[in-house]
Amino acid sequence: MKRLIFIVEGDSEDEFVKRILKPYFVSKGVPEYLVKSYIITMSGGGHGFNNIEHFKNTIEPVLHYKDEPVITTLIDHYRLNSEKKLTGYNQCIKESDIEKRLAKMEEKLNDAVQSIKAYRFFIPYIQRHEFETLLFADPEQGFDLESEERIKQDIIDLCNSFASIEDINCTPEGAPSVRLKEIYSKYKKKYEKGAEAVDIAELTTIEKILDKCPRFKNWIDTLITEVLKA
Repeated sequence: MKRLIFIVEGDSEDEFVKRILKPYFVSKGVPEYLVKSYIITMSGGGHGFNNIEHFKNTIEPVLHYKDEPVITTLIDHYRLNSEKKLTGYNQCIKESDIEKRLAKMEEKLNDAVQSIKAYRFFIPYIQRHEFETLLFADPEQGFDLESEERIKQDIIDLCNSFASIEDINCTPEGAPSVRLKEIYSKYKKKYEKGAEAVDIAELTTIEKILDKCPRFKNWIDTLITEVLKA
């Protein structure tokens, strides 16, 4: 069995790995101590995926671990919008089909890693459209802690207006996080992306997220298979 290391975009994703994904992997037979996450760090301080070089600098030491862990990413499609952030971006956006575009972007991410070192256990993953998509899997339960019932109802209505929650798009006006901020603001509340988002995911449950987000589920299933078989 191999170690599993997530390279993540920020605090929310890091917390999501620790509180939601790690227990799920444990339930599938992966010991807790084998699952770890690293946040992408910037050369001048801070963190986030603002430049492909920041990503490469973060992952490079991990590529040299002697036990050759399975390494993956949890990066949003939203705002992955320039050659500076992803070499080959301009080529990828020529693809209009969102799933094919994401596959091309993941190929480019893999190319960036292989340019550092040939590595057979890297599994790139880019979230469609962003992390907040996962929070829509069961708004009836996930947003149950909201003191303002109308917030939950608006989110339920939003989710019901799409055939799949993975279709809620990543335009500047329509990104899941933007929609959440607007709904909260409508009722004089503030959506906090950090721990609050993971609280919502925890109430939602990983099982419901897997059920409603097939692309996400395929990634998690692939990781489990790779970690257990190695």
